[in-house]
Amino acid sequence: MIIYAETNFLLEVAYLQERRDSCAGILELARHGSVSLVVPAFSVAEARITWDSRLSERNALLRDQLQPLIRQLSRSTQFAGLPETSRDLLAAIAASGEDARDRLDEAIAAVEQHGSIVQLTTTALHGAVELEKRFSLSPADAIVLASVIEHLGSTTARQKCFVSQDKKGFANPAIHDELARYSCKVLVNFDDALGYARAMLRSAG
Repeated sequence: MIIYAETNFLLEVAYLQERRDSCAGILELARHGSVSLVVPAFSVAEARITWDSRLSERNALLRDQLQPLIRQLSRSTQFAGLPETSRDLLAAIAASGEDARDRLDEAIAAVEQHGSIVQLTTTALHGAVELEKRFSLSPADAIVLASVIEHLGSTTARQKCFVSQDKKGFANPAIHDELARYSCKVLVNFDDALGYARAMLRSAG
């Protein structure tokens, strides 16, 4: 069984978001060889860019807002101890970005080792232009979808699903119909994707 995932799967793991356990469950199935986890290379790059952008935002928040505010408040005798008491909080905010980077790298490494990262081709880039117009997708979502469709056209796997919590981009019946042509189910919840994979594996076993 193939599970296609994209950028928000990697970010869910990196930032320990609410459905991280389901993502971890999907990664575990991939580690055991029960499923093949496929992620477009574009999504790997996009996840890294998103991490870098969020880190820059957090650093700017610390540098331009929190630290100056703490210095200003500490001039008052009422908050004289604020620099000391806030030190751990500021350190935690600064460290959280590196922790997220480590988890992101681990998730990407797991996909590389136990699944596959689909390279971005000129065929997918050309296809993305048409998909962007046909389904009113963002350029990024169109590239992801084109990469998935190109891979679907080259695989003989019987059971396939594409999971993304980007409901704005992919919760589109027309996209579901397009992927159904390749016998690929679309799911917009990681919990549902894990449940679906387990159900398919039970029925096959």
